[in-house]
Amino acid sequence: MPFMPVHSDQPITHISAPYLTWGTILFCVVVQIWMSGLPVEAEWRAAYSFGFIPGEMMVGLQRPPAIDVLPAEFTLLTYQFFHGGVGHLIGNMLVLFVFGGVVEDRFGHVRFGLLYLGAGVIAGLAHGMQFPESTTVLVGASGAIAGVLGAYIVMFPRARVTLLGPLFIPLRLRAWLLIGIWFLIDLFMAGYGGDSNVAWSAHVAGFMVGVLAGLMGRRLERFRI
Repeated sequence: MPFMPVHSDQPITHISAPYLTWGTILFCVVVQIWMSGLPVEAEWRAAYSFGFIPGEMMVGLQRPPAIDVLPAEFTLLTYQFFHGGVGHLIGNMLVLFVFGGVVEDRFGHVRFGLLYLGAGVIAGLAHGMQFPESTTVLVGASGAIAGVLGAYIVMFPRARVTLLGPLFIPLRLRAWLLIGIWFLIDLFMAGYGGDSNVAWSAHVAGFMVGVLAGLMGRRLERFRI
């Protein structure tokens, strides 16, 4: 996001605490600390072993033995917990911290976990379909977190989100405006951004999974299912 979200005004009322959100953040931090302590070659090997490489699944490219640790299908899960550096990690985890807890509160722990992992898997597949022969490794929780944002905008469109803007000036925007602008930027970049270091199509796909999950969640609440 172009601004840094720091707070959502939605309270947690259905669960005692968003343990899954907190646990995911902690696990990603631990993985990053572990990666940072590795020698450069070992860090590269870990990223390529557990990250998602589109060409493997889409066109059957073979990994070198040194990084052939998991089947490509499993890396659609593991890539979500690895990041390309501390800045990448902090940005993703801050967004997850602000928005994930209230979505977990509304969905419950199990359904939230399914949303998070499912959005991440679909996001990875969408990126792979756009670049089927790519050998560039995909890492990061952005696609999964986009799913959280999709559910959030459906369930809490009028929530107020506090951001830190330029010079750390606080701003408050409605969720539908903030997340909507972010999504439109990603949608544009997915179509016209080309092959960049950002998996724009993964963001779009993960977001749409979240929107569908949010709509289903609202319908289940309406009929008390």
